[in-house]
Amino acid sequence: MKKRLIISVFFGVIFIAFLAVAIYSSIRAYRVRNRMWYIKNVNPSIRVEVVNATGIPGLARKVTFLLRQDGFDVVYYSSSGDTIKKTVVVERSDSSLSHAKHLAKWIGCKEITLEWDYDKISDCALVIGLDFNKYFPGVDTAKILY
Repeated sequence: MKKRLIISVFFGVIFIAFLAVAIYSSIRAYRVRNRMWYIKNVNPSIRVEVVNATGIPGLARKVTFLLRQDGFDVVYYSSSGDTIKKTVVVERSDSSLSHAKHLAKWIGCKEITLEWDYDKISDCALVIGLDFNKYFPGVDTAKILY
């Protein structure tokens, strides 16, 4: 009787472990599919301007490359003469901040503001601050081929 109980518990644990792995795999696959859907369908519709406000040469171009890999339409990148501490996403064309909110969520940034661009060159701008490694780890030392 005791042997039977041990075998039942053993197979129960194996079953629960198998079920946990299956659920985890399903959730992970859903997240990958969801991310790919955004890269293909949502991100290309957002025109982004990237501004390097760190003083580190070439950072805007490297971040531009990464955002383009994620499907964003980076229409312009530049460097600012000023240095800022915090990275900020600036909405340029929509009072609901929809473009900036999407980009900010995508990179994990909480700083969002509104500054109208009446020329409508970009929907939002990413102003890279000195905290850029929080959002783009290792990008300053990365060897990116363009």
